[in-house]
Amino acid sequence: MFYMPDIISLSNGPSTRQQIQYSFENASLLNYDMVIVGNSRTYRGLNPDKFNQRTFNFSHDNDSYNQIYFKLKFLEGKRKKISSVILGLDYFQFSFISNTRNYIYGDLLSDEYLKDYDTQNLFYQKIDYYINNIDPKNLKALSFKSKEEKPFLKENGQYISPGLATENDSIERDIKRLDFQTKYFKKVIDFCQKKKVRVFIVMPPCRSNELISYSKVEIDEFNAFIKTFTKIKNVYYLNYSTTSNFNTKDYTDITHLNEKAANRFSKMLNNDINHLIRTENSK
Repeated sequence: MFYMPDIISLSNGPSTRQQIQYSFENASLLNYDMVIVGNSRTYRGLNPDKFNQRTFNFSHDNDSYNQIYFKLKFLEGKRKKISSVILGLDYFQFSFISNTRNYIYGDLLSDEYLKDYDTQNLFYQKIDYYINNIDPKNLKALSFKSKEEKPFLKENGQYISPGLATENDSIERDIKRLDFQTKYFKKVIDFCQKKKVRVFIVMPPCRSNELISYSKVEIDEFNAFIKTFTKIKNVYYLNYSTTSNFNTKDYTDITHLNEKAANRFSKMLNNDINHLIRTENSK
Protein backbone atom coordinates (compact mmCIF):
# COMPACT_ATOMS: atom_id res chain seq x y z
CA MET A 1 0.00 0.00 0.00
CA PHE A 2 3.00 2.31 0.35
CA TYR A 3 3.05 2.25 -3.47
CA MET A 4 -0.45 3.73 -3.67
CA PRO A 5 0.69 7.04 -5.30
CA ASP A 6 2.52 5.08 -8.01
CA ILE A 7 -0.54 2.94 -8.66
CA ILE A 8 -2.87 5.94 -8.83
CA SER A 9 -0.46 7.87 -11.06
CA LEU A 10 -0.64 5.09 -13.66
CA SER A 11 -4.32 5.93 -13.95
CA ASN A 12 -4.65 9.61 -13.12
CA GLY A 13 -1.23 11.05 -13.94
CA PRO A 14 1.56 12.09 -11.53
CA SER A 15 0.64 13.06 -7.98
CA THR A 16 1.53 16.50 -6.63
CA ARG A 17 4.56 15.03 -4.84
CA GLN A 18 5.71 13.23 -7.98
CA GLN A 19 5.32 16.39 -10.06
CA ILE A 20 7.40 18.45 -7.66
CA GLN A 21 10.10 15.80 -7.21
CA TYR A 22 10.43 15.34 -10.98
CA SER A 23 10.51 19.11 -11.47
CA PHE A 24 13.34 19.58 -8.95
CA GLU A 25 15.29 16.63 -10.36
CA ASN A 26 15.16 18.03 -13.89
CA ALA A 27 15.85 21.57 -12.69
CA SER A 28 19.04 20.18 -11.15
CA LEU A 29 20.14 17.96 -14.04
CA LEU A 30 19.27 19.89 -17.20
CA ASN A 31 21.18 22.77 -18.73
CA TYR A 32 19.27 25.94 -19.61
CA ASP A 33 19.74 29.70 -19.88
CA MET A 34 16.22 30.88 -19.06
CA VAL A 35 13.88 29.66 -16.33
CA ILE A 36 10.11 30.11 -16.06
CA VAL A 37 8.74 30.54 -12.53
CA GLY A 38 5.14 31.12 -11.57
CA ASN A 39 1.87 29.43 -10.69
CA SER A 40 -0.38 26.99 -12.56
CA ARG A 41 -0.97 29.44 -15.40
CA THR A 42 2.70 29.39 -16.43
CA TYR A 43 3.12 25.74 -15.34
CA ARG A 44 0.60 24.71 -18.00
CA GLY A 45 0.67 27.70 -20.31
CA LEU A 46 4.34 27.98 -21.34
CA ASN A 47 6.25 25.37 -23.35
CA PRO A 48 10.04 25.83 -22.99
CA ASP A 49 10.61 24.10 -26.35
CA LYS A 50 9.09 27.09 -28.15
CA PHE A 51 11.75 29.55 -26.97
CA ASN A 52 14.99 30.34 -28.77
CA GLN A 53 16.92 30.23 -25.51
CA ARG A 54 17.38 26.93 -23.69
CA THR A 55 14.52 27.12 -21.21
CA PHE A 56 13.15 25.17 -18.23
CA ASN A 57 9.70 25.58 -16.67
CA PHE A 58 10.11 25.54 -12.87
CA SER A 59 6.55 26.70 -12.14
CA HIS A 60 3.99 24.84 -10.06
CA ASP A 61 0.37 25.13 -8.93
CA ASN A 62 -0.21 27.65 -6.11
CA ASP A 63 3.33 29.02 -6.20
CA SER A 64 3.52 32.64 -5.14
CA TYR A 65 6.52 34.88 -4.66
CA ASN A 66 7.98 33.29 -1.54
CA GLN A 67 8.11 29.87 -3.25
CA ILE A 68 9.51 31.52 -6.40
CA TYR A 69 12.25 33.31 -4.47
CA PHE A 70 13.43 30.14 -2.75
CA LYS A 71 13.28 28.18 -6.01
CA LEU A 72 15.70 30.71 -7.50
CA LYS A 73 17.89 30.30 -4.42
CA PHE A 74 17.71 26.53 -4.96
CA LEU A 75 18.99 26.98 -8.53
CA GLU A 76 21.76 29.22 -7.23
CA GLY A 77 22.78 26.41 -4.88
CA LYS A 78 22.92 24.08 -7.87
CA ARG A 79 25.26 26.56 -9.62
CA LYS A 80 22.84 27.19 -12.46
CA LYS A 81 23.92 30.11 -14.64
CA ILE A 82 20.66 31.76 -15.62
CA SER A 83 20.62 34.73 -18.00
CA SER A 84 16.85 35.35 -18.02
CA VAL A 85 13.81 34.71 -15.84
CA ILE A 86 10.20 34.67 -16.98
CA LEU A 87 8.40 35.72 -13.80
CA GLY A 88 4.73 34.74 -13.94
CA LEU A 89 2.20 37.24 -12.65
CA ASP A 90 -1.48 37.08 -11.77
CA TYR A 91 -3.73 39.77 -10.39
CA PHE A 92 -4.51 37.50 -7.41
CA GLN A 93 -1.02 36.08 -6.85
CA PHE A 94 -0.11 38.45 -4.02
CA SER A 95 -3.30 37.70 -2.07
CA PHE A 96 -2.43 34.42 -0.34
CA ILE A 97 0.30 32.46 1.43
CA SER A 98 0.17 28.83 0.35
CA ASN A 99 1.36 25.96 2.53
CA THR A 100 -0.39 23.14 0.66
CA ARG A 101 2.85 21.81 -0.87
CA ASN A 102 5.05 22.26 2.18
CA TYR A 103 5.04 18.54 2.96
CA ILE A 104 7.37 18.25 -0.04
CA TYR A 105 8.73 21.82 -0.37
CA GLY A 106 9.85 21.53 3.24
CA ASP A 107 12.28 18.80 2.16
CA LEU A 108 13.48 20.50 -1.03
CA LEU A 109 13.75 24.18 -0.15
CA SER A 110 15.87 25.70 2.61
CA ASP A 111 15.22 25.94 6.34
CA GLU A 112 14.92 29.67 5.73
CA TYR A 113 11.85 28.99 3.57
CA LEU A 114 10.17 27.14 6.44
CA LYS A 115 10.75 29.98 8.91
CA ASP A 116 7.66 31.69 7.47
CA TYR A 117 5.46 28.74 8.43
CA ASP A 118 4.27 26.83 11.47
CA THR A 119 6.43 23.70 11.30
CA GLN A 120 3.96 21.83 13.52
CA ASN A 121 1.42 22.09 10.69
CA LEU A 122 4.10 20.74 8.36
CA PHE A 123 4.49 17.68 10.59
CA TYR A 124 0.74 16.99 10.46
CA GLN A 125 0.72 17.50 6.67
CA LYS A 126 3.36 14.80 6.30
CA ILE A 127 1.45 12.44 8.60
CA ASP A 128 -1.73 12.99 6.57
CA TYR A 129 0.17 12.35 3.36
CA TYR A 130 1.56 9.00 4.50
CA ILE A 131 -1.75 7.88 6.02
CA ASN A 132 -3.50 8.65 2.74
CA ASN A 133 -0.83 6.68 0.89
CA ILE A 134 -1.76 3.47 2.67
CA ASP A 135 -5.55 3.98 2.62
CA PRO A 136 -7.07 1.29 0.35
CA LYS A 137 -10.08 3.56 -0.18
CA ASN A 138 -7.89 5.62 -2.48
CA LEU A 139 -8.06 2.80 -4.99
CA LYS A 140 -11.64 3.91 -5.58
CA ALA A 141 -10.20 7.11 -7.04
CA LEU A 142 -8.83 5.16 -9.97
CA SER A 143 -10.58 6.24 -13.14
CA PHE A 144 -8.20 4.72 -15.71
CA LYS A 145 -8.16 7.70 -18.02
CA SER A 146 -7.18 7.28 -21.63
CA LYS A 147 -3.79 8.52 -22.80
CA GLU A 148 -5.48 11.61 -24.26
CA GLU A 149 -7.20 12.41 -20.94
CA LYS A 150 -4.36 11.70 -18.52
CA PRO A 151 -2.23 14.63 -17.25
CA PHE A 152 1.54 14.36 -17.61
CA LEU A 153 4.68 16.35 -16.85
CA LYS A 154 7.22 16.98 -19.59
CA GLU A 155 10.95 16.76 -18.98
CA ASN A 156 11.14 20.50 -19.80
CA GLY A 157 8.91 21.24 -16.79
CA GLN A 158 5.61 22.00 -18.54
CA TYR A 159 2.53 20.27 -17.11
CA ILE A 160 -0.19 19.15 -19.52
CA SER A 161 -3.66 18.59 -18.05
CA PRO A 162 -6.39 18.07 -20.66
CA GLY A 163 -9.85 19.55 -20.23
CA LEU A 164 -12.58 21.55 -21.96
CA ALA A 165 -13.63 25.02 -20.84
CA THR A 166 -17.25 26.18 -21.05
CA GLU A 167 -18.70 29.64 -21.64
CA ASN A 168 -20.25 29.61 -18.16
CA ASP A 169 -17.04 28.94 -16.20
CA SER A 170 -16.67 31.33 -13.28
CA ILE A 171 -14.38 32.04 -10.35
CA GLU A 172 -13.88 34.71 -7.69
CA ARG A 173 -10.43 36.25 -7.24
CA ASP A 174 -8.90 38.64 -4.72
CA ILE A 175 -6.55 41.34 -6.01
CA LYS A 176 -5.27 42.56 -2.64
CA ARG A 177 -1.51 42.55 -2.16
CA LEU A 178 -0.21 41.07 1.07
CA ASP A 179 2.90 42.76 2.43
CA PHE A 180 4.41 39.29 2.77
CA GLN A 181 4.21 38.51 -0.96
CA THR A 182 5.11 42.06 -1.97
CA LYS A 183 8.30 41.67 0.08
CA TYR A 184 9.18 38.44 -1.71
CA PHE A 185 8.34 39.85 -5.13
CA LYS A 186 10.86 42.62 -4.46
CA LYS A 187 13.37 40.04 -3.22
CA VAL A 188 13.00 38.14 -6.51
CA ILE A 189 13.70 41.32 -8.48
CA ASP A 190 16.66 42.23 -6.24
CA PHE A 191 18.09 38.71 -6.50
CA CYS A 192 17.97 38.86 -10.30
CA GLN A 193 19.50 42.33 -10.33
CA LYS A 194 22.46 41.20 -8.25
CA LYS A 195 22.95 38.22 -10.57
CA LYS A 196 22.61 40.43 -13.69
CA VAL A 197 19.64 38.34 -14.84
CA ARG A 198 16.99 39.79 -17.15
CA VAL A 199 13.46 39.61 -15.74
CA PHE A 200 10.42 39.35 -17.98
CA ILE A 201 7.36 39.82 -15.77
CA VAL A 202 4.59 38.07 -17.70
CA MET A 203 0.84 38.22 -17.16
CA PRO A 204 -0.58 35.35 -19.26
CA PRO A 205 -3.90 35.55 -21.12
CA CYS A 206 -7.01 35.71 -18.93
CA ARG A 207 -10.63 34.95 -19.72
CA SER A 208 -13.12 37.79 -19.31
CA ASN A 209 -15.06 35.52 -16.90
CA GLU A 210 -12.09 35.80 -14.54
CA LEU A 211 -11.22 39.45 -15.09
CA ILE A 212 -14.68 40.56 -13.94
CA SER A 213 -13.49 39.78 -10.40
CA TYR A 214 -11.60 43.08 -10.50
CA SER A 215 -12.65 46.68 -11.06
CA LYS A 216 -10.91 48.88 -13.62
CA VAL A 217 -9.55 51.01 -10.78
CA GLU A 218 -8.04 47.93 -9.10
CA ILE A 219 -6.48 46.71 -12.35
CA ASP A 220 -5.03 50.12 -13.18
CA GLU A 221 -3.53 50.48 -9.70
CA PHE A 222 -2.07 46.97 -9.84
CA ASN A 223 -0.45 47.54 -13.23
CA ALA A 224 0.93 50.90 -12.12
CA PHE A 225 2.57 49.12 -9.17
CA ILE A 226 4.17 46.48 -11.40
CA LYS A 227 5.36 49.08 -13.90
CA THR A 228 7.42 50.79 -11.18
CA PHE A 229 9.79 47.81 -11.39
CA THR A 230 10.41 48.37 -15.11
CA LYS A 231 12.39 51.46 -14.17
CA ILE A 232 15.06 48.98 -13.09
CA LYS A 233 17.51 48.00 -15.82
CA ASN A 234 16.64 44.73 -17.60
CA VAL A 235 13.20 44.38 -15.99
CA TYR A 236 10.30 44.24 -18.46
CA TYR A 237 6.53 43.84 -18.09
CA LEU A 238 4.47 42.02 -20.72
CA ASN A 239 0.74 41.92 -19.97
CA TYR A 240 -1.33 39.58 -22.16
CA SER A 241 -4.36 39.45 -19.86
CA THR A 242 -6.69 41.09 -22.39
CA THR A 243 -5.21 39.75 -25.62
CA SER A 244 -7.83 38.86 -28.24
CA ASN A 245 -5.75 35.97 -29.61
CA PHE A 246 -7.41 33.35 -27.39
CA ASN A 247 -11.00 32.31 -26.76
CA THR A 248 -12.93 29.68 -24.79
CA LYS A 249 -11.83 26.77 -26.99
CA ASP A 250 -8.20 27.54 -26.11
CA TYR A 251 -8.72 26.82 -22.40
CA THR A 252 -9.13 23.68 -20.33
CA ASP A 253 -11.10 25.52 -17.62
CA ILE A 254 -11.59 29.07 -16.31
CA THR A 255 -7.84 29.69 -16.04
CA HIS A 256 -5.51 27.44 -18.01
CA LEU A 257 -4.55 27.31 -21.68
CA ASN A 258 -4.68 23.93 -23.38
CA GLU A 259 -1.58 22.37 -24.94
CA LYS A 260 -2.03 23.82 -28.43
CA ALA A 261 -2.85 27.30 -27.13
CA ALA A 262 0.12 27.12 -24.76
CA ASN A 263 2.37 26.48 -27.76
CA ARG A 264 0.93 29.52 -29.54
CA PHE A 265 1.31 31.73 -26.49
CA SER A 266 4.89 30.51 -25.96
CA LYS A 267 5.80 31.43 -29.54
CA MET A 268 4.17 34.85 -29.10
CA LEU A 269 6.07 35.49 -25.87
CA ASN A 270 9.32 34.25 -27.40
CA ASN A 271 8.96 36.72 -30.27
CA ASP A 272 8.23 39.60 -27.90
CA ILE A 273 11.18 38.72 -25.66
CA ASN A 274 13.49 38.54 -28.67
CA HIS A 275 12.26 41.95 -29.80
CA LEU A 276 12.92 43.46 -26.36
CA ILE A 277 16.44 42.01 -26.29
CA ARG A 278 17.23 43.24 -29.80
CA THR A 279 15.94 46.70 -28.93
CA GLU A 280 18.01 46.79 -25.75
CA ASN A 281 21.15 45.61 -27.57
CA SER A 282 20.76 48.24 -30.28
CA LYS A 283 20.87 51.13 -27.80
